[in-house]
Amino acid sequence: MFPCNFRLPHCLLLLLLMCLLFVPVTVVAASVNDPYVSQQWGWRRVKGDLAYDAGYSGEGVVVALLDTGVDVSHPDLAENLMEGWNFVDNNGNVTDVDGHGTMVAGIVAAAANNGIGVAGVASNVTIMPLKVISESGGSLIDINLAIRYAADNGADVIGMSLGGTLTKGSIAMETAVNYAYQKGCVLVAAAGNNDTTEPFYPAAYENVIAVSAINETDQKASFSNYGDYIDFCAPGVNIVTTGKDGGYVSGSGTSFAAPFVTGVVAVMLSKYPSLSNGNVTETLRAQAEDLGEEGWDPFYGWGLVDAYDAGSLPPVPETSSTILFIAVTSATIMIFALKKTRDPAKLEKNTATP
Repeated sequence: MFPCNFRLPHCLLLLLLMCLLFVPVTVVAASVNDPYVSQQWGWRRVKGDLAYDAGYSGEGVVVALLDTGVDVSHPDLAENLMEGWNFVDNNGNVTDVDGHGTMVAGIVAAAANNGIGVAGVASNVTIMPLKVISESGGSLIDINLAIRYAADNGADVIGMSLGGTLTKGSIAMETAVNYAYQKGCVLVAAAGNNDTTEPFYPAAYENVIAVSAINETDQKASFSNYGDYIDFCAPGVNIVTTGKDGGYVSGSGTSFAAPFVTGVVAVMLSKYPSLSNGNVTETLRAQAEDLGEEGWDPFYGWGLVDAYDAGSLPPVPETSSTILFIAVTSATIMIFALKKTRDPAKLEKNTATP
């Protein structure tokens, strides 16, 4: 033991300080104790783990989920739910008989680090459950009403893991989508599971973010729709999440890819609540991990969303297409590429199923 009046020689003191300056500092990520998190490859792939460790959890953001309802007593979801509405039966009972809506909700909002189940991308977000589908299907009228309800009742994000190919009567749905968008909502929807380029609505509407699915090797999932309406991709194969009756299940589909994007949007809005919906989309494009062909492509859109970047990086400035057209001619190519197709001749059926 050194005496209290011991002094290191100046040369040794200087050497010690230099060593301390150049010793790399290892940052240990916070441990999440949810037992099934090791099976959540999708959560890690969108960097939900890094976002959680950094404190980005979607707090203060309201996400409306239009689906089959939710298990309101599920221990991994109950604390993140607000009152919703059942548009199928026109009452406040949003009980999920099918289980699809509960699966979607878990990907977005399952509580993290609570010692049970799984972790959601935005584990402190508030979910507004809007039941628009029963075990036998759903009505376009109910979906349209739910979109407007969400916009009028404080939803920041509207998630829709549903859709179909629609008849010309879908103008009512597009009107509802545009109404919500003009109210400031960010709308996200699944691209569909038919491995086709045929537009799938509401994902294919201009003011909706369309999400395709990838597998664990970053390839387009075999079932995922693709085409010129795709905006982003997210994990959609073997996704472990919450199930009805308090359980946990796994599933595959663009239905389970879209809520990853919904959760990332919630993380971004929690950190930057004043962002416009257009600015959110532009920032997602800038931050996405490019997959497939360089830049946008019909399988992955602008790429894989990133929950950590959504909270940690500053948003990109919202651009003006008019200014870009005048200032940079080549930039107009990108602007046109961002537009989604509108071909009424391809609208055939009138369906709305998960």
